[in-house]
Amino acid sequence: MSNGTEPELGKTLSKLLRAIIALVLWGIITIFFGLYLEWALILGSFNTFNTLFYLWFVMSLSGLIYYFYRIWHK
Repeated sequence: MSNGTEPELGKTLSKLLRAIIALVLWGIITIFFGLYLEWALILGSFNTFNTLFYLWFVMSLSGLIYYFYRIWHK
């Protein structure tokens, strides 16, 4: 790099920033649907929105973990 920093430091900081942004974005989306719209709360009985939310949660968390693995495995 032209500013004198280590190339490995730049790559590591880039990986860290991408991981943090992905985690924050995933958290905001999940919290919005789960808590704000109350799809994570089982009020009375288990309904379609609960099913959609928990499917989203499991699938997106799996995708997020895979994304982290891809980022840090390089």
